[in-house]
Amino acid sequence: MAEFPHLPLVQTITGIHKPPKGGGNNALDPRTSNNLANRGQHGQSLKNITTGLRDDRSKVIDERRAAGLPDLPGQDAIPIFLQVDTKLFNIESLRGMGIEIIAEELDGFIIGASSDGFTSLHAKIDKFINEEGKFKNQAAQLWQIVAGNQWRAQQILSEELFAKWPNIADDDTLIVDISVACYINKPPQPVMEEGEEEQHYQAKPARWEAKIQEIELQKSDLADERAESIQEFLSVYSADINPESVQFEDSFCFRVTLPGQALKDFVLNYPYVFEVIEYVEVDAPLIIDGEVVENDLDIVAPQDNAPKICIIDSGMQENHRLLAPAILALESVNYDPFDATTADLVAQGGHGTRVTGAVLYGEDIPAQGSHQLHCFILNARVLNRDNMMSSQLYPPALMGDIVYNFVDSKIFNLSINTTIPCRLVHMSPWAAAIDQLSHEEEVLFIVSAGNLKKSTGVVTNPGIMEHVAAGRNYPQYLLEASCRIADPAQSKFAITVGSVCLGDFEDPDRISFGQRDTISSFSRTGLGLWGGIKPEVVEYGGDWVREKLGTNLSYENSINPLLVRAGGTGVDRGTVGTSFSAPKVTHIASKLQAAFPNESALLYKTLIIQSARLPQNLFRTPTLTAMRMFGYGMPNLNRATENSERRVTLVESATVKPGVANLYTIYIPQELRRPGEDFDILIEVTLCYTAKPRRTRRRTQSYLSSWLSWESSKIGELYDPFKARVLKHMEDPEADSVEDNNSIKWSVWSNPGWGTVKGLKRQDSATQKDWIVVKSNTLPEQLSFAVIGHKGWERDLFEEVPFSFAVSLEVLDGELEIYERIRAVNQVEVEQQIQVVI
Repeated sequence: MAEFPHLPLVQTITGIHKPPKGGGNNALDPRTSNNLANRGQHGQSLKNITTGLRDDRSKVIDERRAAGLPDLPGQDAIPIFLQVDTKLFNIESLRGMGIEIIAEELDGFIIGASSDGFTSLHAKIDKFINEEGKFKNQAAQLWQIVAGNQWRAQQILSEELFAKWPNIADDDTLIVDISVACYINKPPQPVMEEGEEEQHYQAKPARWEAKIQEIELQKSDLADERAESIQEFLSVYSADINPESVQFEDSFCFRVTLPGQALKDFVLNYPYVFEVIEYVEVDAPLIIDGEVVENDLDIVAPQDNAPKICIIDSGMQENHRLLAPAILALESVNYDPFDATTADLVAQGGHGTRVTGAVLYGEDIPAQGSHQLHCFILNARVLNRDNMMSSQLYPPALMGDIVYNFVDSKIFNLSINTTIPCRLVHMSPWAAAIDQLSHEEEVLFIVSAGNLKKSTGVVTNPGIMEHVAAGRNYPQYLLEASCRIADPAQSKFAITVGSVCLGDFEDPDRISFGQRDTISSFSRTGLGLWGGIKPEVVEYGGDWVREKLGTNLSYENSINPLLVRAGGTGVDRGTVGTSFSAPKVTHIASKLQAAFPNESALLYKTLIIQSARLPQNLFRTPTLTAMRMFGYGMPNLNRATENSERRVTLVESATVKPGVANLYTIYIPQELRRPGEDFDILIEVTLCYTAKPRRTRRRTQSYLSSWLSWESSKIGELYDPFKARVLKHMEDPEADSVEDNNSIKWSVWSNPGWGTVKGLKRQDSATQKDWIVVKSNTLPEQLSFAVIGHKGWERDLFEEVPFSFAVSLEVLDGELEIYERIRAVNQVEVEQQIQVVI
């Protein structure tokens, strides 16, 4: 047991928020105001456009039948593309207008489908024109409906596929990933009305649960019906649909090989499709022959109860002397359809073998002596001998196959990415599948951020040499949109890992891009989707060396990471990449599981993030640029697993419901707050959680079934007033917008204008860390925190959202001992939870 173990964070109360009745008095958008002032004109315009859409749809169906083309699946539904006032209009209310929401797009635009010929919508518009009914003003918030269907290709296709769209011939063969909306709205969970008798209310929850079960069955039937109709439609074109598919709460996705004619027909006419992406190859890092170093190390197998870590990669050299005692070879699985082997066949030292070595040894591989391995390795081979993934493997479904096959593993290392930056509108099927598995199976994925290639020759996706040739300097070019993290690194619940330099190099002709602890020249950067902080952490992955008088790049062994090499028994420094920084974080995660085998994967993630620190002095003066490159910084094994006399970490793993806050208080002893003392105290706070994802919406709060945030007390704010403030404003973390002199000046904060880092909000990420350095004599007597549950799209208000929460205090200078003092004053019995309704 560690000499200074983590301490339990004592929950003092559970507070239930009852939101006040009534709305705000926000000024109307000019477009909404103008529509209200011109009801007849606006309403008639909407009706004219939708009538035209209905006529156009009928004409298309008639023309198809006359030409002998197959009937369209869902041809009775009319596609519609509309824009709404995002400040006022609840897009879910479109269902009351007879419009199924297919997908939420940018700037308030919605892809929808009407199954009643716009009858319900026209009825709503007539009430708007005539100022009738409770929702007589709602249509004013419906800003526009786009005529025709010219919008479909641009909105539905990926950017790369849309660029090819005009030149796709009917007989071209394409491999695409298709996403189809499939959702039936659920009624809200009944709550007891004011003055309602208990006896009258008691029957409502049972009826609601029965209705929800009925809807789930209907949704399953609807998904089957749409999938079958699509298969029938595409079979006419001799399309080859991959048998693997993935189902989400509101959609399903699949891969298909089809001719250009079928693609055009499907995209332009099928009403329920919201995304079509051309198959993108995964990244294949360049590997060279590094100088092989043999060692005289005596390897001891892990203990029988050691954790099992799954490596999803190119296989591994299972008989390698440095790896063999840890590899459970009898459980290895090959998923590549063309190679019946689990070996790492990638030339010049392998890929998965190097990744495996980094998981087992971290940054240092001893050269001699005795070394006991701390974990077992499970081998999931998905990349072939060319370090590529077959197009026959569908990554979203593959992730599920692997997790369900390796049920003994809590931690999965995925050093695989696509070759282009991730898209920013919807979560990709691959990343969403990782999120869904993370929540449902309680596992942790650790994913590389992706690498910029040495050179691509592609203007829209330049490599490092193209950036340098264009005069874009290091490291500024890493902030270009083309350098954004690559799929599936945008996953909300995975830990995404970027790379930093091991050291620097210079000779008369060449020089490295960076120095130790600066961003690697190839490391893809954030932000992630919807303002989320990505990558979360960085590790040592090496750097390229460039010519001083040219653009050519090369390797230099002295600044490359030391990795286990396939094809022998030794190690080398033959490659660089985020592929090899990610497993160093997995190394820390596996050490955490070995130390705390009965804890959740969420706690391992939380402790890794809590241990991270921006390099050099950036953690004292963080910037948005630093956060985009480094995330929260570099994790540290010692800080993650234990404490010291000068550092104390308090942790909690629990659940919380939407509309509920779990409150915690840490008592700070007087001797640490003594006037005249001015020690620098670093306070760090990390919250990690998971929830159910859906893909047709955008923004974290509508992507997740429920979402969490955390809040802290102010300096001098005692527990009771803090509790009252949190419960009053918990529905909107930004609502408590009074920043005063007593506010703790967090680095990120819940309002984009408050923190040291401007333009970020903690709650836009599912991994929420913040920190501040304060003087010891300014510490409050009580430091209270609230973990707050918020409603997302889930109608079940009793949904339990799992989370882990950590708070650390550390003395950065001087010899002030705090661990025992804080432990002593906080070692109290957990109070009985009290529910407080405000």
